[in-house]
Amino acid sequence: MLSLLSFQVFYAQQEAEQRIKLLFLGDIMGHRPQIKTAYNPLTKTYEYDANFKYIQSILSNADFTLGNLEVTLGIKPFTGYPTFSSPPELASAAQRAGIDVLVTSNNHSCDKRKKGVEKTIDVLDSLQIKHTGTFVSQRVKDSLNPLLLEKNDIKIALLNYTYGINGIPATPPNIVNLLDKKMILKDIAQAKKKNPDQIIAFVHWGYQYKNLPNQVQKNWFQFFKDNGVSIVIGSHPHVVQPMEWDKSENSLVVYSLGNFVSNQRTFPRDGGALFELTLTKKEGKTTITDANYQLFWVYKQEIATYTEYYVLPVNEFEFKEYYFHKSSDYTKMMRFTKHARKLLDINNKNITEKKVFSDGMFQLMRELYFVF
Repeated sequence: MLSLLSFQVFYAQQEAEQRIKLLFLGDIMGHRPQIKTAYNPLTKTYEYDANFKYIQSILSNADFTLGNLEVTLGIKPFTGYPTFSSPPELASAAQRAGIDVLVTSNNHSCDKRKKGVEKTIDVLDSLQIKHTGTFVSQRVKDSLNPLLLEKNDIKIALLNYTYGINGIPATPPNIVNLLDKKMILKDIAQAKKKNPDQIIAFVHWGYQYKNLPNQVQKNWFQFFKDNGVSIVIGSHPHVVQPMEWDKSENSLVVYSLGNFVSNQRTFPRDGGALFELTLTKKEGKTTITDANYQLFWVYKQEIATYTEYYVLPVNEFEFKEYYFHKSSDYTKMMRFTKHARKLLDINNKNITEKKVFSDGMFQLMRELYFVF
């Protein structure tokens, strides 16, 4: 039995440590079928809450949940690929689901040119959603960059960059953060002046639809590490890519989280990963103390004239085949799941899947108990 003194020492140690949990998700997209499905002709509004109903409890269970907004917002007529513009309701539904921060620098940032860049920022500001990556002007960027996230006495400086913007240049004075070494070094220097406990870069990079990172991604990660950014989260390939945690260096990279919600149905673009990161501050030093991922799959449920998109946490729905209207949809989810697990099991370093004790798992265990 522990003595009273032991308990006092234990609690003193706990009080000396501060923790922050961050959850990262991939590409939030708005293809034409998603826009059509979200429209309610009775109210003449767009409704996206159903997309997140099965994953809201997970998204809300973090100090900050961050995702890549790969559309512009609010420019009518609303359009999908190749020049994305989604209704503002997409962002408000994401916010209600628990998403706190959206990064906006990606290859679709300028799809609607100056109006799109500025309207997207206006929408996010009106909803009081934290964001970074695109700016109305250099003056505004200088005042807002990096984005600071603070909780539990831990300060995070968030930076966001993209490899390119599909050949559509930002219209002056608008700024889209690009993977440009001169720009990045200036931003890192500015971030360090804020005395953050950690600097994190959310980067749009890599080859689309490739399971493994290319050398360019690896070189950029090394560049960030060499200059004081030891955590890099990636998006753009639209498929899941490996994750690496070097405990000796206190550095970490997620090469791609895949799609979060989209109409891309081609395997393995139909799912993605949620990445959970815990940082702990003790005696003035902040280190990575836990890192894991959860898989999810985008279920496009089609029943007669009714269609809806749901982001399903795999840990739960792999035990609920009965939920799916078509058995072929369950088969597709499991195909993605087996592929992603094998890929990440082989290639990840010190990062494993988070196992959640779901209702489906409980039911399965109960059935096994009665069998034996």
